[in-house]
Amino acid sequence: MLEKELKILEIPVGEVVQKLEELWAEKHFEGVIHDVYYDFPDELEHKMEANGRMFRLRKKGEEHIYTIKNKRKEIKRQEWLIAKDEHEMPVSDIESFAKVLEKYGMQKTREKQKHRISYRLGEVEFDIDDYENGIPPLLEIEAHDKKTIVKWQEQLWLSEYKTLIWGSRKLFRNYGIDYNYLD
Repeated sequence: MLEKELKILEIPVGEVVQKLEELWAEKHFEGVIHDVYYDFPDELEHKMEANGRMFRLRKKGEEHIYTIKNKRKEIKRQEWLIAKDEHEMPVSDIESFAKVLEKYGMQKTREKQKHRISYRLGEVEFDIDDYENGIPPLLEIEAHDKKTIVKWQEQLWLSEYKTLIWGSRKLFRNYGIDYNYLD
């Protein structure tokens, strides 16, 4: 599935939640998300990151998911949005799955944790993320096209807020926070 999203920084969480609930958005998740990223060692030519791909294991509450993403740089340049092909599948035993990845040569490259509140309104996803580490709360709006994303940014009165089309590593760097491993 093609994922298009925009990150809106330093949002007023209470106001955004109130507006989403007034619009009858469905709250479908609130809790901690723990992401662990894997890749092959740097010396291998099939390293995923070098080829614009990413492999992630995620604990989302009680749900465990593996995700493979492939960056779509041409869409990012044309539409000024984060754009990736994304494939997700549930995993029943995330620790065993991680051991299999490591057995086949993948290594843990980084990890992060955040508190997320997720809403859905029709086909549009709204994720409010708080890393609780010095990065102010942000909102990700995910939809099929830029027009829809911008429409919701305006309806939530967030047009004047700073936006990013980066992934989490550049987000952390933007705030001067190390992004390697959790202790």
